[in-house]
Amino acid sequence: MALAIPDAFRNTVHKLCRWHIMKKYKEHLAYLYNLHEDFKDEFTSILNWPLMPIEFEAAWKGLMDKYNLHDDATMVAMWNEHERWISAYFKEIFCAKMTSTQQSESMNYVLKKNFVSERQNLHRFVSQKEQNTLTFYGFDTQMAKLYSRAVYSEIRKMLKLRTLFTVTETEEPTKYLVRYNKPQKLFAWFQHAFQVVADSVGEIYGCECKLWDHTGIFCLHVMCMMQTIKAASVPEKYILRRYTKRPNIQPTFNRNDLRTVASNKASQYCIESALLQLNMRVHRKA
Repeated sequence: MALAIPDAFRNTVHKLCRWHIMKKYKEHLAYLYNLHEDFKDEFTSILNWPLMPIEFEAAWKGLMDKYNLHDDATMVAMWNEHERWISAYFKEIFCAKMTSTQQSESMNYVLKKNFVSERQNLHRFVSQKEQNTLTFYGFDTQMAKLYSRAVYSEIRKMLKLRTLFTVTETEEPTKYLVRYNKPQKLFAWFQHAFQVVADSVGEIYGCECKLWDHTGIFCLHVMCMMQTIKAASVPEKYILRRYTKRPNIQPTFNRNDLRTVASNKASQYCIESALLQLNMRVHRKA
């Protein structure tokens, strides 16, 4: 696969699945978690929080020094492939939060365990769910209405974590510094002052952590600024349709998704019967 992808998909960046990397070494990692009480939290923080490669590499070295793991075979193996699965090395590449294949495999698991029937229409299920906003800000209400349940749940978490950050104005009216309230905790990037652009008039938002460029969802720092300036709404250009309740205006799976009534008077959505009728018409003409 590693050889075929650059040849067949020349504009595609091939990265390794983080979930599979962690699964591959889960037994030895579990051993390290039990051996060192704080190792799991610190190791997870290194994977989730680094700003750019320099911060990640410094944090990794500090962790190896602290727990004397420079010669540990598992940590050495993970480090040898770090540029292919650590997000710090491809933050400028849009991946829509798919840094692993776990999300698609989770959906397969739900279907296989019969929690949801494969014949049910998930787009209708999602669109009927109502979201409860965490605040009364205009942008919060807007996102609750537009985003899917899973995406908005992440937004709610960021709105809550916003209280851990402090905003400082700069000489430029639309540029701010956002820093963590407890800079002494854990690693160096907690001491970092993130430069954020928040211009509600010009409808421009951005942060040097580049989370939106990488995933298409605002980072905690931008969310912090939107609360600070009490933004009325999120500009349309920053809301990707893929994360909304209606990712496709006219989805292909909806064209024959007709509402019918079963013999027991219960309503049902029948795709197979409509497709069968269409198939028979094509067959007769042929």
